[in-house]
Amino acid sequence: MIKSSEQVVCTFPSVSFSARQARRFVRAELSQLAGAEAVVDDLDLVVSELVANAIQHGDGSNIVVSVDGRSAIWFAVAVSNGVATSRPPMDPTTWAVAATDQPSGRGLGIVRRLAEEIDVAESDGNLHVTCRRRR
Repeated sequence: MIKSSEQVVCTFPSVSFSARQARRFVRAELSQLAGAEAVVDDLDLVVSELVANAIQHGDGSNIVVSVDGRSAIWFAVAVSNGVATSRPPMDPTTWAVAATDQPSGRGLGIVRRLAEEIDVAESDGNLHVTCRRRR
């Protein structure tokens, strides 16, 4: 784990257990920053869904999760990992929750509903998704 001011970064292996570890990491860091319980709950779920997608659709490289509390207005969580050739559309305006009878496709829609701002960027073979929520 790397701490700088109020931004903390932690790296996880691309395995299913990492989603739980990432949730615990985000919850602990946001709680230390005095995040409201509802905000902590929502960003905990956001990071869980993003890490699950990184595991499923990424290239198997480590997943980097950061929590940023430097803004007086926002908390931000970000998930970065290597890009695989096949992945869901990365335009957040198209993310919707799949119907309950569908076997998958709910995660990014959940992220879209819970995050107030979402930025997606690709650089150096990595995909970076940053989600912000008002404190």
